[in-house]
Amino acid sequence: MSLRDLSVLYLVAGICCAVAIYRSSPAGGSRAAMSAALAVPLWPLWAPIALTAKRAVDVPKGAAENALVRVKTALGEAVAASRGTPLASVLPAEAAARIEAEVERRVQRHAELEALLRKDAFDLGRAEARVREIERASGSSRALATARLDLDNVRRLSSLRDRDTRALEELCALAEALRTQVTVARFSGSSAADIGGIVSEVQARVEGLGAALEAEESLRAEEPIET
Repeated sequence: MSLRDLSVLYLVAGICCAVAIYRSSPAGGSRAAMSAALAVPLWPLWAPIALTAKRAVDVPKGAAENALVRVKTALGEAVAASRGTPLASVLPAEAAARIEAEVERRVQRHAELEALLRKDAFDLGRAEARVREIERASGSSRALATARLDLDNVRRLSSLRDRDTRALEELCALAEALRTQVTVARFSGSSAADIGGIVSEVQARVEGLGAALEAEESLRAEEPIET
């Protein structure tokens, strides 16, 4: 096989790797294009790194998924600790399952927001830079208004994501405190009334999350975000 044939095969392999990297990239847009372009001349070195990095992003659990695991673990242990005691009437398995289902809904929404905000189109820095660029160039008022609207929408999405993160973390702490209190009540012989307060607080917090989520989804359906 001649050097020319080897060069053609090398180029074809590079193009195939570039296509695979671009299509599998979670970021999309210019970042994916740059990563794919780099693979054409350097595919033996770059392709394994780029494709492995994609899998590394997918495998580890994020903060929201970890929150769901923590809530499920805490509630499961609390239910187990109360089983066979008067405490079980305050925290039945059915109530724990409802709490878990509501938390899972919020985690799913959080994951969707995270995926959106990783895209170039929803990058906060890009949106801010676009507004500054138009302002420096003294662009038209319509172009500036559109850029500012885009920035406001991206900030709104970021705010929703951050609020979900805080709410889930607070709920984790509350569920873990509930587990501890149920365990203490079991071994100290306390009555169900002693844990009723924190159980009610967990349920109220979860119901609040669900109501807020439904209200936001209804509003989003009526007034979709413009970009």
